[in-house]
Amino acid sequence: MNKYITLFALATLANIECKAQPNVAVPRLVVGITVDQLNSDDMEQFAALYGNGGFKKLLREGVVYENAQYDFAPINLASATTAIATGASPVDNGITAERWVSRETLRPVGCTFDKKFFVSPNNVKSSTIGDEMKMASNGNALVFSVAANQDAAVLQGGHAADGVFWIDEATKNWKTSAFYPRSAQTWLDTYLRMPGLDVAKKSPNQATCQFALDCISDHVMGRDAHADLLFVTLSASNSTAESNPLLARENTYRELDKNLSDLIQNIEQKVGKENVLFVLTATGRSESNIQNYAKYNVPTGTFYINRTANLLNMYLNAIYGINRLVDGVLNNEIYLNKTILEQKRINISEVLRHAREFLVQISGVKEVYTADQLLLDNGVSSKVRNAFNHAVSGDIIVKVAPGWKIYNEETREEYLPATASLPFPIIIYGAGVKPNTISTPVTTNRIAPTIARFIRIRAPNACVVPPLPLK
Repeated sequence: MNKYITLFALATLANIECKAQPNVAVPRLVVGITVDQLNSDDMEQFAALYGNGGFKKLLREGVVYENAQYDFAPINLASATTAIATGASPVDNGITAERWVSRETLRPVGCTFDKKFFVSPNNVKSSTIGDEMKMASNGNALVFSVAANQDAAVLQGGHAADGVFWIDEATKNWKTSAFYPRSAQTWLDTYLRMPGLDVAKKSPNQATCQFALDCISDHVMGRDAHADLLFVTLSASNSTAESNPLLARENTYRELDKNLSDLIQNIEQKVGKENVLFVLTATGRSESNIQNYAKYNVPTGTFYINRTANLLNMYLNAIYGINRLVDGVLNNEIYLNKTILEQKRINISEVLRHAREFLVQISGVKEVYTADQLLLDNGVSSKVRNAFNHAVSGDIIVKVAPGWKIYNEETREEYLPATASLPFPIIIYGAGVKPNTISTPVTTNRIAPTIARFIRIRAPNACVVPPLPLK
């Protein structure tokens, strides 16, 4: 009974806040722009370089939420884009990272991998805002997602999208999946035969924006009574190493501003300024290389995850007389062999307790979280709990000290945990929205219910937060 009372209360509060919003026009087209690794400090630092149609236009004419954040940590591209589309954190939507260890094969598997279609959104365990738009319109709403990155495109597109497209790493050309309607592949085949396309000669952002505009035009988006949705994922990262990092960031933001300006201007011309709603935000993460802390006597080090897993195996073997209780490792997560534990009738909570007692003693380890801790909410931070999903996450999560990196000796991959919060905004512009600046901290999971409020439909089914206030 308490569960239903709580859900009713949340729904009531969300409805009250929704009704309190100013009346604005119902947009015919919603454009969600997610910029990977965008941050407010760089946006401000390079402001003098911008034209009038990109960042300046959004900041001047939109509602700007200065202090946006995610309600979970750590953050990656997959979990961030999924949270935006679903209005929920990984604990509910199922997407914790780009990869996790498959319990069937004991090998890393991509978050969008599908046995039947190779690529699909089937690992997303809740509805997205695009799914809700399709259901509310009896399938008449058009939903597309475009990104250079496969995972970002698929995860934001949702389950019911009319088309999802990304740039294939092998061919350097646009690609889709057989999961989506046949019409998506048919249109793409026609599109790829266009003369002078040559995606490889353009920057990923430039190619993505042009593809997005062509998608709108060819599918006549935003032209009828049913609101349509287009997700566009861009990047503020530097794809190549530069001798002058500051100049590289400057060029990145100058080009990004130009891409945004062209995208916004062309969409407004196609659909009408009053008919389109833009929602821009960031992934809240950075892939910047770790600084040379040792040179300046700042505490640092390398945590060797495979070596640690082998030592843990030896430790648990000494206790239980069973070898290979550790199945695998990935990034900062350790997976136990649950099959053996079940066969030997060994209490997994007891094993996890022993594992934690061992791991916290290792140099560089700040904290160790176990699955039962995270499931039972034993004093663990809500951000850490929200990032955990029992179906795909490891049984043991290792948090290293600030300045430390995690190194996988088998794959030679480095994992650089976030050491600080990356400031970024949420900006809502268009469809009659009046300019405003809001400094109160807000979370990105409120974007999906905000879009839902604008187009008068329900929020995604795992979303329990209210829309963003417009004033």
